[in-house]
Amino acid sequence: MESKSILILPASIDQTRAHYVIPGSYKYLTQKIRLSDFEILNDMSKPLYFGPKGIYSLIKSLQLINQNGVVIDTISNTDYHIIKMMQQSNPVQRDIYRLLYQNMCNSVEIIGSSQIQLTEQAGKQDVTKIGSYIDISFMSDYLMQRNISDDFMTISIEWVSPTQITGGYKFTRPPSLYVDEVLTAQPVDSNDVIVYDIIVPDKLVLYSENLANDDGSYDVRQLIQSSSEVRLNSYNQQIVGNMYFYMPQLNMNNSISNVGLSRALTFETKINIISDGVQLMPFNGLDNDAKRLAHLGDMNGGDLTIPGVGAYYQITVEPSVYSPSKAVGLFNPNTDLNYVSTHNYSCVGVNKMVTGELVIQFSTKAITLEKQQPIFVNILSEVKRYYSRSKNQTGNLTVSGGMMM
Repeated sequence: MESKSILILPASIDQTRAHYVIPGSYKYLTQKIRLSDFEILNDMSKPLYFGPKGIYSLIKSLQLINQNGVVIDTISNTDYHIIKMMQQSNPVQRDIYRLLYQNMCNSVEIIGSSQIQLTEQAGKQDVTKIGSYIDISFMSDYLMQRNISDDFMTISIEWVSPTQITGGYKFTRPPSLYVDEVLTAQPVDSNDVIVYDIIVPDKLVLYSENLANDDGSYDVRQLIQSSSEVRLNSYNQQIVGNMYFYMPQLNMNNSISNVGLSRALTFETKINIISDGVQLMPFNGLDNDAKRLAHLGDMNGGDLTIPGVGAYYQITVEPSVYSPSKAVGLFNPNTDLNYVSTHNYSCVGVNKMVTGELVIQFSTKAITLEKQQPIFVNILSEVKRYYSRSKNQTGNLTVSGGMMM
């Protein structure tokens, strides 16, 4: 198949959002849509580094809109892509890996049999010095489920606030959209109905009685469990695939810190799900870290990168007593994140139609800066959707094969 890349300038762009229009006057590959050819600088004239979310830290939300204004796909929380990227294998071409997954710091170098370190070193190869692009197709399962299209489509992107990036950021040259036009006789996708996953978020709230000492240390043996049992209404009459749970780190003002799925000071997380009166997982659900890590790998069908696995375990030089200064792990000097007992994400494979109710039983031992400080548990769930091109409509897919508006 022969193709050529076409550059599409933004129809409109400012500091908060951008709009790109694919006119639909030619055939194009839906799986190779990306933003590129841009320059970005730190507001403080310092090196710019992202956390585990990588280059997707720049995007707050994304929408794909057809010619009649129907929203086909929407991504309102890009944290989901952290787990997607952590399932990618580390290829031999380390530098190519860096270009694809900007500064996630999940790529590692094996110097010798007894030494391992993060690829990213202090002050080297920040995002302003290496080629950057944002893979739009990777973000949307709708685009990945298709191959060749000639449909008109508007891509609407909302940028994160500069305050969400350490030191701020600004585009000195705005991103351009690149699509690959198909030059040969391959036909446009024949399927009228496209089935794909969208991510539907929800949230739980916990409260903790555990406070760290003035030096940040605490005795793990003295922690009190916080628990919640909540019925979620966001997924009724929907086919739910994987559900991802994580507790984002909070700043002093209770705003979410830009460290992706990471939260230090969380231990012994347990998750159980009851759907329509049936417990989905036997033997008390995911009641320890080993089960949560195994389930995450099983449901995603792949291995985690080494920092992703290591972050499930608390390793310190002093048993039972934890202190940030004594934590042992792969340390990222650019984002001040230690990959040890910091990633609290979990995955539960529901893989069924929720007809009545979905009850989440969640408990953890968490340390907070203040007593009764709320702890938010974010939930990102894969939900089956469909888009009918001929009828120009989208909706939820049901187990009977019907389509529900």
